[in-house]
Amino acid sequence: MVNDLISNLIMAVASSLLSGLLVGMFMFRLEERRALRERRREDYREALNWAKSEKKSSLRHFDLTGANLSGQKFVKADLESTCLDKSKLWDTDFSRANLRLASFRKARLVGTKFRNAVMLLADFSNARIERQEYTDIDQGYKYVPDFSGATLSRAIFRNAQITGAVFHNAILISADFTNARVSNCDFTGADLRKSNWRKVKEATNCNWTAVTIDDDSPNFPAQILQEIQRQNS
Repeated sequence: MVNDLISNLIMAVASSLLSGLLVGMFMFRLEERRALRERRREDYREALNWAKSEKKSSLRHFDLTGANLSGQKFVKADLESTCLDKSKLWDTDFSRANLRLASFRKARLVGTKFRNAVMLLADFSNARIERQEYTDIDQGYKYVPDFSGATLSRAIFRNAQITGAVFHNAILISADFTNARVSNCDFTGADLRKSNWRKVKEATNCNWTAVTIDDDSPNFPAQILQEIQRQNS
């Protein structure tokens, strides 16, 4: 009987400890999520006020997941390693910004400007990069994604949809376009050496004038390589 009492006591203590542990883990998880939401709110507020601020603070490592930053200007901003996953970037200006290791996974970029930005290892996986045009009675509006002069070495465009973007003189050395859909883009003067196009799903109606590629590059499907050679013959 004594053994039964001891056994029951041990089981009760173990059950109590386990329940306490589970409750503690649950509360910790809730607090972790609350802290993440608060951090994102603070980062978003600071990002929205960045262009207006007299003193330009660093936006490195900010978490701007899902943020709507359409129309905002981040010219020369320091956004290294910043997370912009699932963000909305309609006519946002990142010209001459530091975007090394920045993440734009699943973001929507309409007419976003990256002129002369430094974007080594930036990640655009599953992003939508697109051009939009609107015409009314008085005037027309064009939102053209512009990567002219940007440094995009080892940037990742896996599964991205890229339509109507301009890459004039962009450096795309070792960039990865695996499974991307690329159409109506202008790569005039771009450096495409070692960039990976082998498994690109689509690359149609693009301007490849004066691009730089490796001799007898194995990184392009034959059809695209022939088109590049045709445009530069």
